[in-house]
Amino acid sequence: MSTDQTASGRALNIHLGPDLKARWNAYCARLGKKPGAAIREAVEAQLSKADESPAVASVRPAPKRQADERPDEGGKARIEVRLTPSEKAAVHELAEAEGCSPQQWIINTVRATLTRQPQFGMRELDALGESNYQLLAIGRNLNQIAKRLNEGSPGTVTVEHIEKLRKVIEQHTEVVSKAMRASLERWSLE
Repeated sequence: MSTDQTASGRALNIHLGPDLKARWNAYCARLGKKPGAAIREAVEAQLSKADESPAVASVRPAPKRQADERPDEGGKARIEVRLTPSEKAAVHELAEAEGCSPQQWIINTVRATLTRQPQFGMRELDALGESNYQLLAIGRNLNQIAKRLNEGSPGTVTVEHIEKLRKVIEQHTEVVSKAMRASLERWSLE
């Protein structure tokens, strides 16, 4: 494999030999893809896998993190992105599937890439909100049970059991709330 210098270092020459090239072309034809596009996808897939590997981590900059969990109060900057018609259609399709606008989908993708943290669509945010709502209701019921136990009502559940469970629920709701805020608010990144 060699870098093609005539294309400003953007192309690769790969010598497959006649048999491997024929098999590759047939494979790509079955997929309905051009051989070069399929190779590019394969390289991108390998690099995505490699991004998770500690050995390759030094090539990719460290993820950004939210600064002090304060929203970024600064003005927003516009960046123009030019997409092919098929890319634009795919962005619209994915945004609709996730229940958000194409602009929000792009913002979420950028944030997820910068922070390597999930960014949630409206369906996920609704599910997480409902999860917290239900867990908080359970927590209130546990508090009522604990109160009865403290008043001397007999039972097999101890106050300590309930306290442990209440703490787990509180920790869960805090983690979910933080994840929801991270997805909804515009954070300063460090």
